[in-house]
Amino acid sequence: MAVLALDISGTPRTWVSHDEAIAYHAKNLVAWTLGDVIARYRGGYRIDGTQSYLETPSIIAIRGEGFNFKKHNKVILTNKTLFARDRSICGYCGVHVSNHTKLSRDHIVPRYHGGIDEWTNVVTACIPCNQKKGCKSLKQSGMELLYIPYEPNHYENMILQNRSILADQMDYLISGVPKHSRILQMAA
Repeated sequence: MAVLALDISGTPRTWVSHDEAIAYHAKNLVAWTLGDVIARYRGGYRIDGTQSYLETPSIIAIRGEGFNFKKHNKVILTNKTLFARDRSICGYCGVHVSNHTKLSRDHIVPRYHGGIDEWTNVVTACIPCNQKKGCKSLKQSGMELLYIPYEPNHYENMILQNRSILADQMDYLISGVPKHSRILQMAA
């Protein structure tokens, strides 16, 4: 179970471990928090006999230089995030494939014809459909898209990255997911 780390404006940036979240607290870099406490680290004993501690809730907002914004600025296109965005459903025949080794990334405008490797030009495809389409355009192949590709935002990306999202984290992330997202269908 990880802690959802946001920038000070509330934009999701990354998942951090309990240790990293506690370090942000110890360095006084946490601007605000949400959610239930999910980790407590005990410290030394005070003169009055009470033990000191630091705790972190499930969502923290980091102030200042807490993030490398270049690293966390854009949703990186990987097969894992692509297949998650498309819910492992082939964009051409509609079959759901649970074994990701039997899925591929298909370029709607093939790279051979100048298509680029970006979110709006790729869909998840089963191997047979990808082989059938090959280096042809949709028109040349006689195939049609079943859904429109789009670039996920940071909120969706955070959902795609983590399989063990707590309810309060999911509520926060879902609030920033656009209505056209297939992630909303997964959460329903």
